[in-house]
Amino acid sequence: MKFAFVTPRYGADISLGAEHACRLLAERLCRRHDVDVLTTCARDPRTWRNEYSEGSDRVRGVLVRRFAVNQVRDDEVLQQLSSRALAAPHSQTDAEEWVNALGPSSPGLISFLKRQNRSYDAVVFFSLYHATTVHGIAAAPDRSVVFPCLRLDPPLRLSIWRDILESARAIGYLAAAERDLAHGYLGLGPAAEEVVGVGVDIPEPETYPRHQQDPADTVTSDDDEGGTLPDTAATPDYLSGRGIPFRRRHRLHDPFALYGGRVEHHNGCEEMLEYFDAAAATDGASSLVMMGVKMMKVPDAPYIRVVGVASDRERLIAYEAAEVTLAPDPVDLLARQVLESFAVGTPVLAAASNDTAVEHCRSANAGLYYANREEFVESLQLIMSNTQLRTQLGENGRRYIQQHYRWDVVMARFERLIKRVPRR
Repeated sequence: MKFAFVTPRYGADISLGAEHACRLLAERLCRRHDVDVLTTCARDPRTWRNEYSEGSDRVRGVLVRRFAVNQVRDDEVLQQLSSRALAAPHSQTDAEEWVNALGPSSPGLISFLKRQNRSYDAVVFFSLYHATTVHGIAAAPDRSVVFPCLRLDPPLRLSIWRDILESARAIGYLAAAERDLAHGYLGLGPAAEEVVGVGVDIPEPETYPRHQQDPADTVTSDDDEGGTLPDTAATPDYLSGRGIPFRRRHRLHDPFALYGGRVEHHNGCEEMLEYFDAAAATDGASSLVMMGVKMMKVPDAPYIRVVGVASDRERLIAYEAAEVTLAPDPVDLLARQVLESFAVGTPVLAAASNDTAVEHCRSANAGLYYANREEFVESLQLIMSNTQLRTQLGENGRRYIQQHYRWDVVMARFERLIKRVPRR
C-alpha cells in the first residue's frame, strides 16, 4: 500500500508532539509499505520560516517531499485573531482566519494533494489545528485519515473542528484521552476511529560484561580505588545489575529518580524541581538526574545532576538504572517517557494533570501520579524506599507494554484504521 503523511514540519531532530508521532509511525510503516511525507520547508513553528530546501529527500529511510511556506507567522496578528475567534460566539470566518494565521500556509503542498491524492491509498494528517490539515483534508476528503492530537486548550473552542473531523474518512488517536475529548467536548458521534498510539522498542534483558562495554564505560583505576577488581574476563557482580553502563559513565552510586525530557519552563520542570527540593529536604538520600536538552536554569544543588542529551540506546539504559522515572509534563500526549520506562521495568511518578500519563499508570498499574507538592513528596518516598513495590510496578509495566505497545501491535491497530478508507 502507499500512504501520504501530511505534517506541518518534519525532521529527525523533532522529538515532541504530533510531528514526532508522525515520524515514528512513518519510519516503522515504511518497512512494509510505500510512505511519502508531505511537509513544509519550515523547522521552527514560532516563525514558519523556510529553513529546509524545497524538494524531495530521504530521512531515516522515509521519502520526504518539502514545500515552501509562503508567509511567516505573525504573532501580533495571531493574538488579535485569537481574542476574537476564541470568544463566544464567533463566526466561521473568524475561525478560518485563525487557522490561516496559525499556519503554516503552503499552497504548493495543497496543490500537490489536489493533483496526486488518488495515487495514495490513504492521506494521513497529523495535528488538527494547522493549516496543512484544515486545507489538506478539504483537498483530499475521500482518502483522509486524521490524527488530531487533541488536548483541552483554548483553540479547542473553535466551532470548525467537529465538521473537519466528521469530513475525514477515519480518525486515529494517540491516546484514549483524545477520544474522550472528541466525544465529550466536541460532541463527535460514532465514527470510524481507532486508538492507535505509538510503539516502543522493547529491549532484551541483558547483562553488561566488560568486553561488551562502551569505551566510555570501561573500568579504570579511578573507579577501582580499593584495588579489588579482578583482572579477568569474568563478569563482576556489579556489572550484572540494571542500567550499569549509565551508572558507571556518570558515577551514580546511589539510588536516584530520573527525568528524561527537555529541561524547560513550560513542561512541568519548574514545578518538579520545586517539589523535589521539598522531598530532598525531608529525605536527604533522594537525588535527581536530569537527562535532556537544557533550556532553563537548574538550581545548583548537591542532589541534582544534569547529564545532557543521550542516544536512544543510552536513554533506555538510563531508565533502567533509575529507581523511578518522573513525568511532570502536563500536556505530553505521547507520554513517551512513561512508555519507555515501563518497557524496561521502571515505575513512573507522573503529573496528574496529564490525562494520557495517568491513563497509562492506571491501566498498567505501574506508576503513581501527583496533583500537589505533598502528593509528590509522599509518592516519591514510597517508591524510592519500597523495593518490593518497585519490583511489582516494574513487572506490571513490562507486561502492559508487551500486550499493548509493541510495534507489531500498534501497526495492527493502524492497519485496522486504514481499512476504513476506500481502496484506490
